[in-house]
Amino acid sequence: MKSFSKNNILLMYSDAKKMKLGISIFIVLMLVLAIPLSAQQQQLNTMFMYNKLLINPAYAGYHDHVCLTGIVREQWLGFEGAPKAQALSLNAPLSSQRIGLGVNLQRQSIGVSSATTIDGIYSYRIQTGKGTLSLGVQASGRFLAVDYSDPAVRAVQDIGIDPGIDALADSKFLANVGAGIYYSTPAFYVGASAPRLMSSDIDFEVNNLFTAKEQPHYYFMTGVALKLNYKMSFVPQVLVRYTEAAPISVDLNLGMRWGQDYGVGVSFRRGDLNADFLESIDVIASAKILRGLRIAAAYDFTLSELQRYSDGSIEVMLMYCFGEAARPATFINPRYF
Repeated sequence: MKSFSKNNILLMYSDAKKMKLGISIFIVLMLVLAIPLSAQQQQLNTMFMYNKLLINPAYAGYHDHVCLTGIVREQWLGFEGAPKAQALSLNAPLSSQRIGLGVNLQRQSIGVSSATTIDGIYSYRIQTGKGTLSLGVQASGRFLAVDYSDPAVRAVQDIGIDPGIDALADSKFLANVGAGIYYSTPAFYVGASAPRLMSSDIDFEVNNLFTAKEQPHYYFMTGVALKLNYKMSFVPQVLVRYTEAAPISVDLNLGMRWGQDYGVGVSFRRGDLNADFLESIDVIASAKILRGLRIAAAYDFTLSELQRYSDGSIEVMLMYCFGEAARPATFINPRYF
C-alpha cells in the first residue's frame, strides 16, 4: 500500500528429499522473521497465496482453466478514513499452455483519495523437468483522484479558500510497467517481482516544494507443501515486500490443507517499526464449495498501536475457474501452487 499526501491531510495504498527441502525452507523463513527489519506498501492482501497475479505477472497461466478471482479488503475496521480495497483478476492459459494472459482491475481508497489501476499481463512458460519456469511482464494504468469536498474532511476554515489546495477535486493518470519470474512444481514455488518499476510523481500540485513519488515495490514469495498423510499437508509460505524508505514487510503463513478442498492457516506479519515484534496475527480459512468455486476469508488481529483505534482488518475472496472437471474421490500428487 503506497501513500501520498497534500498539506496536513495524509492519503494512504513427498519422499525424504522433499521433506528435507521443506524443513530447510521453513527454518529460513523463521530466521527471516527474526532479523530486525527496518515500510509503507502498495495495497497488501493477507490472502496473497490465492491471487498471486496481483503482485507477480509471471503467475499468469498457472491455472489449467480460465479463473476469475475477486478480493475485498476492509482495513482497520472502526478507523475513520481507513484503507479499503477491491480487486478483480482474470487469469487464463492459452491452448499451448506456454503462454499465459491476465488482467487485474484494482481500486484502493483511503480518506478522500482513491486509486484505480488496470494491468494487462503476459507470461511465457517453460517446462523444466518436474517444474515450470515463467517470465512475465505487465503494462498498467493508474488513475489517482482526490476530493476535498468530501463531508469527512474537517477544516478550521473554508477549504475552498485554502491557498494550499489548488482544487477541491483533482485527478491524475500514471502509466507504468512491471516484471516478474515464477517457478513452481506441484509442491513448491518461488517467485520475485516488481509490478510497478517506474518512479512517478503522484502529487497533484505543480512546482511545490515537496513532491510525492510512487516508488518501485519489490516482492519475494515462496512456499512448500509437506505431506503429512495421503490427503493432509502442512503448507508454510512467505511473502516479503520492500520499497525504498519504508519498513520491510514480511508475512509468514503456516497453513494446513485437506486435499485441495479445504484450508486453514495463521499468518504473522512484521512491518510496523513501532510494534514490539509483530504488526498483526491473521487467521485464514478457505473451502471449495462447488466444482470450480472457492471461497476464503481472513481476519487480521492488529498488534501495533493502531489496535487502540481499530477492530482489526477483514478480507474476503471468491474464485471461480470455468470448465473445471469433477475430480475422482481419490487422487495422487495434487497440485498446490
